[in-house]
This record gives sequence, C-alpha cells and structure tokens, in this order.
Amino acid sequence: MSVAVVASSLTTTLARYGRSTGLWILLLVAPVGARFMIAERGADASLIAVDSRVPWLTSPVLGMALGVVIATLLLPVAFIYLRSNVTRRQPWQVEEVSPASRISIAYGRWLADVTVLAAVLAATTAAGCLLAFVLLPLNEVDLPSIILTLWVIAAPPVAMVASLRLLFDARRWTRGPLGEVLFFVFWMGSLVAAAGGGPGHGYAANMFDLPGFMSPISYGQGGTDNFSIGGAEITAGSAPIRLDIMSGIMADGYLASRLTWLAIAAFIPLLAGLIHAPHVSGKTRRTAAWLRFLEPGRARPADPETRPARAGRLPGVALVVAEARLMAGSRKGVLAMAVVAVLGLFAPYAIAGPAAMLLLVFVTTAHAGRTEQKGLLALTTTTALSPVARRIAFVLAGTALALVMAAPAVAKGLMAGDPRILMEAAAVGAATSATAMILGVLTRSATAPRLVLLIAWYVYLNWGGANPV
Repeated sequence: MSVAVVASSLTTTLARYGRSTGLWILLLVAPVGARFMIAERGADASLIAVDSRVPWLTSPVLGMALGVVIATLLLPVAFIYLRSNVTRRQPWQVEEVSPASRISIAYGRWLADVTVLAAVLAATTAAGCLLAFVLLPLNEVDLPSIILTLWVIAAPPVAMVASLRLLFDARRWTRGPLGEVLFFVFWMGSLVAAAGGGPGHGYAANMFDLPGFMSPISYGQGGTDNFSIGGAEITAGSAPIRLDIMSGIMADGYLASRLTWLAIAAFIPLLAGLIHAPHVSGKTRRTAAWLRFLEPGRARPADPETRPARAGRLPGVALVVAEARLMAGSRKGVLAMAVVAVLGLFAPYAIAGPAAMLLLVFVTTAHAGRTEQKGLLALTTTTALSPVARRIAFVLAGTALALVMAAPAVAKGLMAGDPRILMEAAAVGAATSATAMILGVLTRSATAPRLVLLIAWYVYLNWGGANPV
C-alpha cells in the first residue's frame, strides 16, 4: 500500500466533497434533529423513552441522546450522500486505468469519508455543548462527558457507514439500487439486533450493539431493555427516569467492543480493494433466463396508420401518464411497486405505508434529478407544454403512484368505513413528489432531495407506528 496514493486519493475525494452543496445539509441534519429529540427537564413527552418515562436530562444523557440521533437519523442520510459520488459523477474512467493499488485508493477514499463524517460529529458535538448551556443549570454542564459519550457511541457506526459505502462500490451489482437496499437492511438489522440483544452485558453482548446505545441506557437501570426511540409512549403522570450513562460507558467489555467495531470498519477497505471489479461502459453480460421477463423487450415496428393512444387525445392526461411511466421505470420498478401493494393487502398500513413512501422517495428523486438537468431543460422549453405544466404533472404522477401502491390498503380501510388511509396516502404522495420536484429545481440533482426526504421518511416511519426499535 502506497502512502502517496492514499494521500492523493484522500485529497481528491475531499476536494470533491468540498464542492458539494449536499454537505451543508449533512452538517445540519444531526444538530437540528437533536434539538427535537432531546427533551428538557419537566417535559411530558420525549422521542426517547426508558420504561415509558422521560429520561432526566444530564450532560451524559445529552451526549447519549446525540449518539442516538446519529445512529437512527444520520446513518442512512450519510450513506446516500457518500454514494452520490459513486452513482453520479465518479471519474472512474480515469481511475480504472491508474496503475495505483486499489487498496491504496480505497483507504484514501475511506479516510476522506471518515473525515467528512467526523466533521458532522464535530458539528453535532458543538450543537450539543450549546444545548447543554441552554437546557441545563450552569453548574451541571459537563462538556467532557458530553463529548466522550457522543463519540464513543457514534464513532463506530459512522466509520462503518464509510466502510460499507466502499464495499458496495467494489462490485458491479451493488453499485446500483441493490447496494442502497442492502444498506437499509443492514441499518435496520443493526437497530433490531441492538434492541433484541436483551439486557446482557460484557464484550460478547456489546458486539451485537453496533449503534452503541444499549449498554449506556440499560446498564445503570439494572438491565432494562424496555426503551423506545422515535415513537415513544410516555406514561401519564410518571416521574422522569434517571439514567447512569457513564456506568454503562465504563462497563466491562463496552469500550473494547467499540474499538473492535472500529477495527472491523478499518479492515473493510482492504477487503473492498481486494474484491474490486472494474466499471464497464454499456452492457457486457447477458441477463439470466429467469430474469429476462423483467427486461423491456424489443420495440414494435412503427406503424404510420396507428391511431393516437387514448391518453394522447388529452395532452394533460398524456403528460401525467408519461411522467408516471418514467418514474416507475422498467419492469423491475413496476414489480417493486406491485410487491409493496401486495404488502398492504396483508400487513398493517403502519408497515406498508413507510415501505411505499421509501420506494416513492427513490423513484421521484431519481426522476427529478434527471429532468431538471440544464441540458434537458433547454430541450423541454421547446415543447408545446411548458416546464411548469410538466412539473405539475410530475407531482400528480407521484401522487397517483402512491395511491396505486396503497390501493389494497385503501380498499380494506374503506370497507371498514375508515377513509384515513386514502387521505394519508394522497397527502404523503403529494408531499413527497412536490418536495422532490422543488428541491430538484433548486439543486439540479437527486442527491439533496433524497437526503431531505429520507429524513422525512424516518419521521414518517415512527409516526406511522412502525418503530424500528
């Protein structure tokens, strides 16, 4: 491994991040989210609850809450932001012909990613210290406890995000949407493993807690695992619960497990460099026979005598239909929407609704990023319909797709005399589509809209009752 190549890859990647407008959104996510997730003393509601009670706010509890914000809110946003350099304009055409070691390049990128995410942690730390002076008595402000608690909890999962980004970039299949799906499975699985690991202590038990909040929350309470994050229900009239966060931080095996997770994160770039597969221009492999039904197939020959499609007789309707088709994409996208719709037939809408919104976030932001590029805008201004009409059709098409995915759940609700699912699906679809389009117009890309909407998705996930932990 060459130190010079690592340094070159590090500086090049950092320069690319420095030109990104999405970096400012990333820097603000955790500080802004922390203000809403941290309950001040005397509050009767909280997004973090232990034994159905509001934690009594102290400096270590403040640091723990900031770490929870990182583990639950920031990680998916950070992963999408880091992948934007891979999936959009990564100059692989130049790097693939470089004689430099892929391992050295991987470690340079990993260090750059960790540096950017460390800056996010630093911004969150600064915000937490400021909140301490606002929410706590001056004589109870303990800045070292806030910093230690936050970084011990949040640093390993943040480093793991940077490592997984490199690992998924190493193979062709995971450079696309499959990599994002796998990361969401990993992220949700880590939260479930932390909650499902129970109140056990020691090194082995703490290795199941990648997010890092299980031991600090439960250790000082004698091993409780009755806590919730995001969709907390507080027992009316209950007294605040006092948590001994520092005893959990210093518990046997906890710090060793955090160092082990950091070591695992540092090892993954080596693996990514070893298994790296070169990028390809165009399609170089045949689709498996059992997947060919998902391919679009051959286009039919043009027939000059063919009458216009029914939707084409009404230009406005034709535009909405065209936008919906472009959002849905290929047969794979249609199949994914069908799976979500079937899920609504058998699962509660608290599960099917967030699944539909997550899929809608990806398809709307991808289409908004494509249609708002400067070169394409110059072309669309020459069409009979104005860009404003196309953007309105975009919002209508996204709302229609949301209603289609929610149709089975809506039918069940209407048969039960409850129209709330219909109204919720329409509102979520319209809000998601409008946000994707507005941010797409402002940023000319899919990255910033996707970051903002993923934050909104996590809020909706918990509001809908599908609390991950």
